Amino acid sequence: MKICITSGSKGGTGKSTFSGILVYVWRVLGLRAEAIRPFDKGGGVSVVDFPAFQLTDRRHLAELINCNYLVYVVDEDPQTLEAIEKIHVLMKKEVLGVLINKVIGKPSKEFLKAYRRLGHVHVARFDEKLAVHRATGMAPYKVRSVAVLDMAKAAVRLYEEVTRLKRL
Repeated sequence: MKICITSGSKGGTGKSTFSGILVYVWRVLGLRAEAIRPFDKGGGVSVVDFPAFQLTDRRHLAELINCNYLVYVVDEDPQTLEAIEKIHVLMKKEVLGVLINKVIGKPSKEFLKAYRRLGHVHVARFDEKLAVHRATGMAPYKVRSVAVLDMAKAAVRLYEEVTRLKRL
């Protein structure tokens, strides 16, 4: 089963951070999951961490078509919303969830409404501690941060959805 994490053409939304946390939480919960990059071969449950890519990139779009399910990691930005809506129309895949990342305060009603049309929405608050985890070389799931907690909660909900789908 391939679960692809993407935000379309927008970089810096936290896809890789969430992929790392997702795989870590799923392993703790007993699901054998592995994080892979696009075009890598994976067995069992593979979480594919897609980089930002242009929507004209046929190679990445073809790889995205091979995914069983999608998870969108987005931010409150009109360009990200536009890219995700285009991918959503093109792919016609089941969306496990949408993680709105780096939210300061409460998420905008406009973006919540738009993203709810695509799938179940999870919100991860912005936290400076997580924002610098790459510079320190520390794995994201080891950072004590409210954002990591929000992402872990989203990972548990996605785990419940995946285990439900595997039983069907």
